[in-house]
Amino acid sequence: MWWRRRERDLEREVRSHLELEAEDQLRNGLPPEKARLAAQKAFGNATLVTEEIRAMSAWTALDRLAQDLRYGLRTMGRNRGFAAVAILTLALGIGANTVIFSVLNAVELRRLPVRDPQQLVALRHE
Repeated sequence: MWWRRRERDLEREVRSHLELEAEDQLRNGLPPEKARLAAQKAFGNATLVTEEIRAMSAWTALDRLAQDLRYGLRTMGRNRGFAAVAILTLALGIGANTVIFSVLNAVELRRLPVRDPQQLVALRHE
């Protein structure tokens, strides 16, 4: 899946940064084992860095949303009566809002189909 590929790429990138830092330490004259330890110390906790990068990703919010939706659907599947009431309530609420807005739009919000509506006059005979 795409998230596995993304995880592999992230791990590869973190490993690459560690290797580059270790190479810099080797060029500075440290022996290989000390260069690796110095690179880890300079880079910081690789797991923490990976988690921070993951948290900054735009996909993290979408992943959480997908998890929440799956959890909600599973919960609604277990309690079908509650799910039916919740869906009916949402449908009635959305329908009522649509009707109210349609009426308000037709009566108040929509402009009159004339060129200069401010010049219209209402005449009454009493």
